[in-house]
Amino acid sequence: MTALLRLFPLKVWLGIGAVALALALFGAYKFQQARADRAEARLAPVVAAVKALDTVATQTPVIRQEQQEKQRAVDEIEGADARLPDGFGADLERVRKQRDRNTK
Repeated sequence: MTALLRLFPLKVWLGIGAVALALALFGAYKFQQARADRAEARLAPVVAAVKALDTVATQTPVIRQEQQEKQRAVDEIEGADARLPDGFGADLERVRKQRDRNTK
């Protein structure tokens, strides 16, 4: 081992050590950068979900208010609460399909 150390002068060994230290620091930097990139990639869907939930939370009272207004308008229509006759849904669907065929 001492023969190997004596093969090169001290300045060469210090230079090799400096290069090795620089490479180690650069490798550590790149490793941390890759970790940060992965963390950011995992965080992106969470941020999008939070934004969507915030949007829903702010719009919910407005939507409920609109639904209540529509319900009040329907309640004001005379006979709106009366039950439809049996088979009415099937007849309505038949009329809709026939209308769709005629409009094509």
